[in-house]
Amino acid sequence: MYNTIYPGYANSYLGIQNRQIKRKKEEEPSSQSSKNAENNPQEERKQQTSYFPNGEKVAIDYTRRKIGIDQVLSDFKNTANAIGAPDEIKAEVSSYLSLIESQSQKKAPNPQIIQSNLKSASQILDGYITDTLKKPSKVVENWVDALFLQQIDYKSQIPQLEQEDIVDALPVDETFAVQQEEEVLPASVNVETVSSEVYVPQDPQLRKMFLEAKKYASQDEKEMALYSFQNLMEYANEIGDSQACAIIHFEEARLYDDFNQIEDALYNYDRAAKQSTDNNIKAKSHMYMGKIYDDYVRLEPAINHYCAAVSFAGEADNLKLQTKVLSDIAQVHTEKYDSKNALMFMDLSDTIAAETKDKRVMGIISSKNGSNCEKLGEKARALKYFSKSAKSYTDIQDNENLARNYVKAAEIMLGYGNPAKAKKLLGKAYIAAQSTANIELKQMVSNKLAAV
Repeated sequence: MYNTIYPGYANSYLGIQNRQIKRKKEEEPSSQSSKNAENNPQEERKQQTSYFPNGEKVAIDYTRRKIGIDQVLSDFKNTANAIGAPDEIKAEVSSYLSLIESQSQKKAPNPQIIQSNLKSASQILDGYITDTLKKPSKVVENWVDALFLQQIDYKSQIPQLEQEDIVDALPVDETFAVQQEEEVLPASVNVETVSSEVYVPQDPQLRKMFLEAKKYASQDEKEMALYSFQNLMEYANEIGDSQACAIIHFEEARLYDDFNQIEDALYNYDRAAKQSTDNNIKAKSHMYMGKIYDDYVRLEPAINHYCAAVSFAGEADNLKLQTKVLSDIAQVHTEKYDSKNALMFMDLSDTIAAETKDKRVMGIISSKNGSNCEKLGEKARALKYFSKSAKSYTDIQDNENLARNYVKAAEIMLGYGNPAKAKKLLGKAYIAAQSTANIELKQMVSNKLAAV
């Protein structure tokens, strides 16, 4: 099995900052995740990944028979970032990758065109490596040659939505700038707007059918759930309930998303966002579309959808959702090594998290911000965020996440060359971990403490 897609030289530069796909509510995976993966296609999508020489996960799932072109492009872009290629090199590479993306969107993509452009892009990166290391390099081109020996699905699974569709969907008073490099929140954002009510079907038959479809969905009976939602859609159209149609599109999108049918998921999220009169549904639809693009490292459309989600969440007075999406935007900028915007959105997410007065939300957001700061080399800021997160988790007695925060802070102190402080933090992590039922966590903390 070919599992060395990121060239090994990457570890000698900035290190891979490839996003791990996470679609659960908590930022930390549970000990049951590996057990659930066997019967859960969504969990399988997250876990079936390979590792690069520096320990980071890849986007490509090598356990599948075919490798998707979207995933190939994802890792290629991350490689350019990882080696610290300057903007002019990235721009030249992007011109070839854009041609590949365009070709992959066609009904019958031409493999020769895609392969030729991948080859050209690899030669540009190898040229940069050669100039930097002062010795010939063909590591990226060799990777591409090896990749061509695999079974590649050259048809993109991600339809490209027009940016105008996203912008037109935003509330007029809270339209976000969707520029390529400087996405900023306008001063007019108001999170104190009137909340929209959650939609409940009023028609008795509609409500009964809706609950039945939801039951199938909750039991992972995908085919029966989709069949039920399709019948429900027909009935909703008959009685003229347009809001029910939007809700059904959203529920179908969640099903397709769970089973990694990305194109169908994006289509239904888009229909839900456009048809719904509920700003919460609009916000969630854009958030999940953003996550899909984010997972495949299509960062510009990801940010556009995230910004739309924040805007609609503000209209719905949904501070928790606003906080979560602002944090997601910060992470996208972190992946781009855009410290200025990343830090700005971290501060925004942290401020609004405090307004929720929800200690769990505050703990999650602060911890995520701390991890992002660490990736950006902002270690002092990272320690402050981990400290805030630890306080929030202490207040709600969430000792599992509290222990993890102490471990993260300890690792930073070791990086500072302060083993005494690191050992003290690991001691606190050990005490917190001992009060949990997580055996793996206890062992991990014990091992780290013994190694200091």
